[in-house]
Amino acid sequence: CRIIGIKLANKTIKPQRTEVAPLRSTMATSTFLRANRMARALPGPSSKLFSIPLCRASSANVGILQTVRNVPKGGSVAGTRRMTTAYGGEPGDGRAGLEDISYLPHRTRLPGGRAVEVGPFRESEWRTGMDLMNLIIREGRSWPFEEEFESVESYRGYFLSHAAFVVRSVDAGVDAMGNASPPGDVMGCFYVKPNFPGRCSHVCNGGFITAPNHRRAGVARIMGRLFLVLARDLGYKSSYFNLVFKSNPASVALWESLGFERVAVLERAARLKGVEGLDTAYGYRFDLESLDDDFYLNEPNGVPPIQKDK
Repeated sequence: CRIIGIKLANKTIKPQRTEVAPLRSTMATSTFLRANRMARALPGPSSKLFSIPLCRASSANVGILQTVRNVPKGGSVAGTRRMTTAYGGEPGDGRAGLEDISYLPHRTRLPGGRAVEVGPFRESEWRTGMDLMNLIIREGRSWPFEEEFESVESYRGYFLSHAAFVVRSVDAGVDAMGNASPPGDVMGCFYVKPNFPGRCSHVCNGGFITAPNHRRAGVARIMGRLFLVLARDLGYKSSYFNLVFKSNPASVALWESLGFERVAVLERAARLKGVEGLDTAYGYRFDLESLDDDFYLNEPNGVPPIQKDK
């Protein structure tokens, strides 16, 4: 998986023999150290280590590669920089980048008239968020995961690594099942974070969960609309949803009604519970730089407008 040589001025010393084989962690370490010794020993201008990046690195390999020292100036060690993407991150509190957003918590009403607020996760809601995430995983219909999160720490590394939000009730009422719902009831949650690392980190991703007892009440639409505004105000230039499944018509309808553009179709993409065969996934994009400042005031279908607090 890796070919290593030494470059001296305009000459390259190529290996006499190449072999394709799995790269063990011990092999990676010894190879880098041997190459560095050769670079220091050979005469001429300052040498530079160059390489073709690793095809794959296990966590053990990365840990060992990070201990390598004396890499010549300008060289690089593949795998030593953690890549932040939609499916990974460091455990956080969901408040990254929110210092300058003054309109949170933001209050509005569901179509039925019940007052709700959207704001950052409270620490007391972390466990509830993880329970909702695991419930969605068990349902197996709308997210790609199969393994549940076993600890709040691991959940925070995924859902709370950047900016994450909760829709909670402001006062007492009833849920969509007709049961009593107290103030502070968590109705749904969502996150905003980079979809890709580095040069593509201005493209964000979002993940959305509506609590089962609050579905079909307008919670998802409130989350979707606030997502767009928050993502823009957090500095992202566009949003891309990787996996919106064809078998989830409510999700498809929501994103298209909010102005998302379907830009990709990935057939046979997912093994979902209750779906025969492999389901198709759609990719949806929204240009956040085109978001109208009056977006808050133009809400169709009778849902009370969401107005940005001054």
